Amino acid sequence: MRAAVCMSGGRESAALCRAIRLWSDMTCVRGEAFPWSPERGPLPDDVSVLFWDMDGASAPPPERFDGPGRFLFLCASASQTAIESYALHPAGLFKKPIRMDALRQALDRCVGAWWNDLEQMEVLCGGLRRQIPLYGLLWVESCQHGSLLHTSWERIQTREPLRDLAARLPAGAFLRCQRSFLINLYHVREVSQDSVVLSSGDRIPVGRRVRAGVLESCRDALRLWDDVLPPAERDGGVEPALE
Repeated sequence: MRAAVCMSGGRESAALCRAIRLWSDMTCVRGEAFPWSPERGPLPDDVSVLFWDMDGASAPPPERFDGPGRFLFLCASASQTAIESYALHPAGLFKKPIRMDALRQALDRCVGAWWNDLEQMEVLCGGLRRQIPLYGLLWVESCQHGSLLHTSWERIQTREPLRDLAARLPAGAFLRCQRSFLINLYHVREVSQDSVVLSSGDRIPVGRRVRAGVLESCRDALRLWDDVLPPAERDGGVEPALE
């Protein structure tokens, strides 16, 4: 997944690029985001996501960006712009300043188009080797004969013990919350005194000995999406270098 960001201000553009990279890291999607403008030349062919600032744009996007696996997101300060932008077939419209939770929801809707960019883990299941995208792996529990993996679409049993699976997963995205449970931090939606609730609605218990650290890590993960990107009016006007 490669995202180009065409915003009117340098600070605003840089903040959006950082937010997209954060989403990519948390979801285990191989991707990048970089600032771009038509003055720099043609849009690279491998760009699958384009963020276009309707406030500062002197012209519409350089092409209809609505082909298979390509997504155009428009950004504007005025809600009226949504009505005026229907002809561009956007995948979504962001009201500025952009909220992180809105960005998260918009990019989540596109994940299915980037199957080849999803980091995956191979597990042995019933004599067959299965490739599981880490984005769709919600939680894992230890069971009598190995581990049970709960994904967005099915449950998969493997003889591999939980400790071995945990060692193969990125520590920044997955967390061992109890001796018998491991969770995907990106899918945490609620935190209570002794458990966490995931996007699937499953409530996962948290071990007493690790409770303080686990719950704080989950709260930190939730706080990432409460932020608001800096609005254009506070921008310093310096355009970041092309990455």
